[in-house]
Amino acid sequence: MKMKKCIQDVPKIELHCHLDGSVSRDLIKQLAFEQQIVLNEDNLIVSESCESLNEYLQCFDEILKVLQTKDSLKRAVIDVTQQADRDNVKYIEIRFAPFFHMDKGLNLTEIFEAIEEGVDSAIALTDVKVNILVCAMRQQEAEINATLFDYLQQRDSQFVCGIDFAGPEAPFPPTKIESQIQYGVDKGFNLTLHAGECGCVQNVVESIRMGAKRIGHGVAINQDEAVLQEVKKQNILLEICPKSNIQTKAIQDLSELNMTYLLEQDIPFLINTDNRTVTQTSLNAEYELLVEHDLINIQQIKMINQKAVEYTFISDEEQQVLKNKLSNS
Repeated sequence: MKMKKCIQDVPKIELHCHLDGSVSRDLIKQLAFEQQIVLNEDNLIVSESCESLNEYLQCFDEILKVLQTKDSLKRAVIDVTQQADRDNVKYIEIRFAPFFHMDKGLNLTEIFEAIEEGVDSAIALTDVKVNILVCAMRQQEAEINATLFDYLQQRDSQFVCGIDFAGPEAPFPPTKIESQIQYGVDKGFNLTLHAGECGCVQNVVESIRMGAKRIGHGVAINQDEAVLQEVKKQNILLEICPKSNIQTKAIQDLSELNMTYLLEQDIPFLINTDNRTVTQTSLNAEYELLVEHDLINIQQIKMINQKAVEYTFISDEEQQVLKNKLSNS
């Protein structure tokens, strides 16, 4: 109990949290009731027998059924932020894929209006600063992702802080979508990329070469000291999601995260939830798991969160405010 309170007391940052996979089960059920949608609740969380990332991703099909209206998107943002607030998170970048929310006719403008209203409300209701990362999907046509980036540039939302490419990594490695990644980077967007979740070290290397400032997951490189040293040299932060990586079989055991080496070598990383509901986790629970396995201690948790401020996609002035908040809490 003392350990849990110590973890709770640490002010935190979260940089890898998917909106759809993190909407609470209670809100999903409430939205289903209101929208008269019959859900298979067993499919809202990852199966204990999950064998792969692709199988893990199937949970989202069920959740997305109720996230096709402006009201549901706004409430989803508030809900996820409130969960983060309970973890003592002071800053969160919530990521979502807009084209997954068009099944009932919403257009990009309506989707972003809803998301922005949700962020406004979430900030008013909590002690959390919220920004949005927009996910292009690797498996979509290049023209669709280009349309998305064009729209983001035109809208210039105060809450959109960067872009990501998510979806099935193995069949769509960075080299296969390089022109799309370059299109987003050329428009001036901060870039984080899902890479190294399917066991391919080279995907992480290529992602960094293409301009990623952070790597989502990246666990394929955690045993490769040469690449880890390159990550340090290039000042790239690894967005690590322990429980999710176990479930998707990206790793078989927490020891594969090589956290002792990361800490000893001062390689930038941060712990995240990935998908709070699908994975059945919270940020505090992620840290509790690591502490229980003697992979990290409370002082190190404080240190990596304070250092992670430098890798947030916000201005230098905003970073200084956040640093002060974390050090004074």
